[in-house]
Amino acid sequence: MMTSSYPSDNDVEDLQMLLEAYFMQLDGTRNKIISVREYIDDTEDYVNIQLDNYRNQLIQLQLTLNIASFAIALETFISGIFGMNIPCQLYNISGIFGFMVLGSSAGCLLIFFFLLGYARWKKLLSP
Repeated sequence: MMTSSYPSDNDVEDLQMLLEAYFMQLDGTRNKIISVREYIDDTEDYVNIQLDNYRNQLIQLQLTLNIASFAIALETFISGIFGMNIPCQLYNISGIFGFMVLGSSAGCLLIFFFLLGYARWKKLLSP
């Protein structure tokens, strides 16, 4: 009777081997999950870097367009001044209109390129 109430040593060893096999399988699964998590984190970092790159390109485009709109607004301001009905000696000179338009356009174009070069010199725009 005494021998039948205690489990045999073979049963305990079999149980230990079975539990060890399960723990090995769980450890392998855990390692795979950790590897997948690291891969997902790396992919997320890569996507964020790409998005930052595109955002920087859009900011540079916006800066270029703002510089261009400033130059165009300046030329519009100059033409608006000369479009008013205020008596001026320049109105009496014949052929001055073409020179004024050409001069103001060239001046605004120079201002545009100057501001664009300044932005590149300050490394706000990539070359």
